[in-house]
Amino acid sequence: MALDPKQLPKDDLMVADFLRSSEAGLSIKQGVLNGRRVDFFKGKHAVNALLRAPYKKNPKRPPVSNRPEGEKLLAGLQSHGIFLKVEKAPKAKQQNLTLIEDQTTFESEAYYVWIYEGSQLKGILIGTAVLGVTFAGVMFPLWPASLRQGVYYLSLGLLGLMGVFMGLVVFRLLLWIVLKVATGQDGWLYPQLFADVGVIESFTPVWGWEDKVKSKRVTPAQASGSDGGGSPAVGEHDD
Repeated sequence: MALDPKQLPKDDLMVADFLRSSEAGLSIKQGVLNGRRVDFFKGKHAVNALLRAPYKKNPKRPPVSNRPEGEKLLAGLQSHGIFLKVEKAPKAKQQNLTLIEDQTTFESEAYYVWIYEGSQLKGILIGTAVLGVTFAGVMFPLWPASLRQGVYYLSLGLLGLMGVFMGLVVFRLLLWIVLKVATGQDGWLYPQLFADVGVIESFTPVWGWEDKVKSKRVTPAQASGSDGGGSPAVGEHDD
């Protein structure tokens, strides 16, 4: 199932690269086809990805304004062998896939296995970097004395930075315990070391208080009254 990207149309490659990227948000699952592990997806999920805003960010991509246009575009990718229609074994612990002979139509409810593996540039760069670092480590005894001394001081600086980081973690924890016992409130000294924010945002503000949340006891009558609105909405779910 080898596929040469150089023989594929440029527009199809742009769409395929988008669908294979994390930007598309396409739900990809792992399956087994002819004893080989492969990635597969559902047709309608790919159509949904083409209709969302991230796809429209790049004006060079083929325009898609509705579902029929998306299905037509994906049918073109299927005809060039970028992905192929498969059948999934029902209720199996292992997602066993079987290639379907009829590849002439694209169906939203069908499953498709990726033949195109995407751009290999990232993998090549990572492999080259790993090889370079390994080679540099092996040749370390042959480095000039000044360069080896610089690496030594750099490693000491990194160890010191790690020590400061761990010391700040312990200090924040001890301060939180003391304030919790003394005031009953959660007091946090910033920076926010483990928050998913930028470097500047982690220092804003310098100090923070978190009041205790008072729990409210719900009576059976209140509970039954709150259930009067019906059952909660069920989110969309697909295999």
